Amino acid sequence: MNIQTEHRQASTGPTPYDEVYYPGHVYGLTHPNHLATIAAVYGMQPAPVERCRVLELGCGVGGNLLPMAFQYPDSTFVGVDLSRVTIERGQQNVATLGLSNIKLLHCDIMNVDASFGQFDYIIAHGVYSWVPPAVREKMMTIFKQNLAPQGVCYVSYNAHPFSHMRDMVRDMMRYHTRRLTSMKEKVGQARAILKFLSEGSKASSVHGAVMRDQYNRVLKAPDELLFHDDLDEGAEAFLLHEVVERAGVHGLQYLSDADFSRRYLAGYSEEVRATLQRFPDSEFMARDQYQDFIDGNGFRRTLLCHDNVSLSRQIDLDFVTRFHLLSTTSPVDPDASVTDDSAMEFENEDGSRITVTNPLLKAAHLCLGRAWPRALSFDELLDGARALLGGRQADDDQKALTEAMFILACSGEISFLLSRPFLLTEATEHPQASLLARKQAQTGPLVTNLLHQTVQLEDDRTRDFLQLLDGARSIDQITAEMTERFGPTIRIDQKDKAGQPAEPLLLSTQEGVRRSLAVVGKLGLLVA
Repeated sequence: MNIQTEHRQASTGPTPYDEVYYPGHVYGLTHPNHLATIAAVYGMQPAPVERCRVLELGCGVGGNLLPMAFQYPDSTFVGVDLSRVTIERGQQNVATLGLSNIKLLHCDIMNVDASFGQFDYIIAHGVYSWVPPAVREKMMTIFKQNLAPQGVCYVSYNAHPFSHMRDMVRDMMRYHTRRLTSMKEKVGQARAILKFLSEGSKASSVHGAVMRDQYNRVLKAPDELLFHDDLDEGAEAFLLHEVVERAGVHGLQYLSDADFSRRYLAGYSEEVRATLQRFPDSEFMARDQYQDFIDGNGFRRTLLCHDNVSLSRQIDLDFVTRFHLLSTTSPVDPDASVTDDSAMEFENEDGSRITVTNPLLKAAHLCLGRAWPRALSFDELLDGARALLGGRQADDDQKALTEAMFILACSGEISFLLSRPFLLTEATEHPQASLLARKQAQTGPLVTNLLHQTVQLEDDRTRDFLQLLDGARSIDQITAEMTERFGPTIRIDQKDKAGQPAEPLLLSTQEGVRRSLAVVGKLGLLVA
């Protein structure tokens, strides 16, 4: 990397983020593999995620960027942030993992210039709404100046119309806490005044309903997020078209929303669908703006690219055949028949359900669920589904599967990626969990898997177990160490179908290790 850090130091003093730590998380829609996928859908030729350059503005501690660098050692990652404390913490994490392909710089966004070079993917999550107008303009300059010709920029921000309601209660909380300085006191009083005001408003009025809804949102928000996101004096929300118009001034154009499923209109009334579908390709952004008005959207994840890039807005039915497919789907009734036309219900991890009757499609859902977190190409899925049906084939199999996967991909029921993630579903004789996850598990239950998702480990025993998966120990050695620590049997707490506690399962340690390895594999933590 040729970026020099000596002249990149921010000239300002401590920031609120130095004093109140903003937790670093992964954001799946910012991942370069996802950005490349959306770009490819619309006809772009994005840089391969295995060898690309990524810049993140406002990277904080590196919670989003560092897992990407860990996944793709041949790609380059640069993060900048104004908070010296968070950057130093992030640099310690980088050193702990021994990564040489990532730099976290204590740097003002205003100091990012052409010398940084060009990047295939630029990320600015949770920054645009919380910086002054001059910095927003500078961000647009960076998006144009530092973006590679076929590059993709992700920028998120608070959006109207929903943010009008959010801003209303922000004004109330900020007025009430205007003379307070400590984070704990400000956050406590902000929640207290909103509780008082929401309970005092008439439940039967529109205002009362809004106040109660906002109070529930504020009540659930972590203290740090409430302090930085809602009590910040300068937070500003925008309409989609306002951001896109500013981008246009800088020679950029609207690519799409980062969430591909937002373009799927099946959930709207026939009249709404017909109206939105009448927008021509040249008014793709306007259609999304009106959709925001309908949905009451409050947070935007906007993708931009250079305005000289030719985009294709028409999505062919067979587009899914060009990507790798993933789904957490599992049968509600594992004993249901796959080979006949009887109804079979499948459930995703998020609780959504779908009923399928076509044998080929039922088999395809089973294949996807069993493969998770491994992604399948379309041909692998078709071959796997046919194999589950005993090799039975029909002339219209490919057409039927293509049509079904098209609908599921557009609706967000299945995920699709341009590049196959590097991970395993089954443990080898010397199983190895992600070093990143093992380091994270040493300090807490939340770890990042190899699909750029946050997963929660069940208990301290699971966290200890993960530390043993270093690739050097055999399964027998892991079993011996777990036996020494926890005894010859392992108790597994159980829940029934209603989610209520059921009779616990007692397993030998060896059985428990095998079961735990399967769970770790399904969580996407085993390294290929």
